[in-house]
Amino acid sequence: MLPRGESQPPPPAERAVDLLRDLPTHLLDRILAGLPARDVVRTSVLSRPWRRRWESVPGLDIELHDVGDDTRAWDSAARFLRLCAGPLGRVGIRGVPLSVFHLADHWVRLVAGKSPRSLSLALPQAFVLRSLFRCDPAALAELELRRCAIPPPPPVASGGFAGFQRLTKLDLQDVVFTGAHAWLQLEAMISAAAPTLVELRLQRIAFAVCRDELVPGGWVIQAPNLRRLVLCLSIARAGLWELGPLPNLELARIFLNDSAEERDYIKMFTAISNVRELHIGNFRINTQVLLRAAHLFCIHTCY
Repeated sequence: MLPRGESQPPPPAERAVDLLRDLPTHLLDRILAGLPARDVVRTSVLSRPWRRRWESVPGLDIELHDVGDDTRAWDSAARFLRLCAGPLGRVGIRGVPLSVFHLADHWVRLVAGKSPRSLSLALPQAFVLRSLFRCDPAALAELELRRCAIPPPPPVASGGFAGFQRLTKLDLQDVVFTGAHAWLQLEAMISAAAPTLVELRLQRIAFAVCRDELVPGGWVIQAPNLRRLVLCLSIARAGLWELGPLPNLELARIFLNDSAEERDYIKMFTAISNVRELHIGNFRINTQVLLRAAHLFCIHTCY
């Protein structure tokens, strides 16, 4: 028994909290940022000073996957995004139910204001992301979109969007570009990131061509430092794309969406002449050829 007048020592949990609180702020932030965001939020129960400590942690990686069909749960997720400090690390939002997918642009707006390093969003059906161009072009390094619609960016002449110039990865699947001459928008998006872009996937991309607008006769993919390339443009009106020189390409998986007469194969193979591994196929004949170091390796049915 302690002598009278002496206080009882704090429980081990409280002592641990005190030790954490004594760490330098930058070191404590690094420790917390390394934890899943869900666990960081749980630190709010440790003590009164920790109740809102998680809100000031920069660099959090946030994964909102399969939150459920409950609208209130997604409202809570939105409040969480609003309270997080910036800059954010990786942000992934998947498993979105049809009941709330129309809020996707609102979520992107909340995230964009916190300069995410990586943004991944998958929706059950396409919804226009007008807030996408609010993301900091100097911070965003990875962009992955599934079943989304991308509108025209604000014009550069009026101080608008000049492109995501630090992207290392651009992954677009089932994405529709809605603006006039939208293929030029995609071409410009790739070109803006060309110095840093090392991984590019364009799968089932479409352009919303107006009735009186010509189907694109050609748009060019130019990214001299690209290492991995996947092109699977099976949707109609994806246009006749071309490849600029890709001297650092290591792997290419290409499915052609046009007939043999429409494509300059000499130009295409010249652009990827340094590739180490090549998978190439055509949707019309439903086959794929895999070549390694310019030698035929195998043929198998594509799926």
